[in-house]
Amino acid sequence: MPAYQQINEKMIEVKLNNEEVFAKKGAMISYQGEVAFSRSFLAGQGVQTLGMRAATNEGYSLMLAKGRGSVYYAYDGLFVTIVPVRGDTLYVESDNVLAFDARLTAGTMFLGNQGGIQGMARGAVSGQGLFTSTFQGTGEVAILSDGNAIGLPVTPDVPVCVDPQAYIGHTGQLSSTIITDLNWKTFVGQASGESYQVKFTGQGTVYIQASER
Repeated sequence: MPAYQQINEKMIEVKLNNEEVFAKKGAMISYQGEVAFSRSFLAGQGVQTLGMRAATNEGYSLMLAKGRGSVYYAYDGLFVTIVPVRGDTLYVESDNVLAFDARLTAGTMFLGNQGGIQGMARGAVSGQGLFTSTFQGTGEVAILSDGNAIGLPVTPDVPVCVDPQAYIGHTGQLSSTIITDLNWKTFVGQASGESYQVKFTGQGTVYIQASER
């Protein structure tokens, strides 16, 4: 299986042994060995998903690397975190996905299906669009963040509220709802993004970045 190694805060190495890894277009910065590259749009996703993204101008163009050797990935000077997926589902904002291997089943969730209007509101408030990428199975996903990514544990007794612009992704058995802090809105003004928060309840982990986009 592909082996992921953190080179530094902003670069990873993926070692391939006749295996495949998908990555964000433009993220490959160097490679060694006999590795072939090709463009990929689906990466385990369905035609309907592709059509939905096209209709909303949310492209998800990927590059597929296959062969034997090492591939180095980085993107736009952003920080990189390797997140293991072990039989659960990892949800990640599509713009924050750097790379993942073919062992995982990749898909797309329309936020409108996750809580109706609340899910769509989250996309509108965050400015990140209405689609979140999903990864299931056993493998690794490399995610991008502005500063080091932070994983916040969520338990049934301790929910976590997150600024939607700082949200990167989550894993575990979590439910999300949009909440409005009326006191904070009154203090900083009606147009402030901080007046909206995403509240996560259940059991799992929420990944956030150290600064807002």
